[in-house]
Amino acid sequence: MKTPARVLGLVLATVVTFIAGSGAAFADAPTGGAWPEGEGRSVLDTIILFGGGTAGLFIVVALFGLLTARNNYVPPSPGTEIETTSSDNSPAHH
Repeated sequence: MKTPARVLGLVLATVVTFIAGSGAAFADAPTGGAWPEGEGRSVLDTIILFGGGTAGLFIVVALFGLLTARNNYVPPSPGTEIETTSSDNSPAHH
């Protein structure tokens, strides 16, 4: 597949998705008084919604960090005994 065909396919997919999405958006808005306006959100509700969501996100991230934290392995200090397997110090030939 050549590069112009890839670009054309991407542009075509973007245009089709945009048209399908905008058609659904226009269908959700009734005309006239068929859809009465609801109550607005108070300032306190807005602060709780956004502030509480932000604080909750910080708490979730902190808990995830604590749960996934691990202690690094620290090997024991070397002992004074040295184990040898043979008295021959020549390198092994492979």
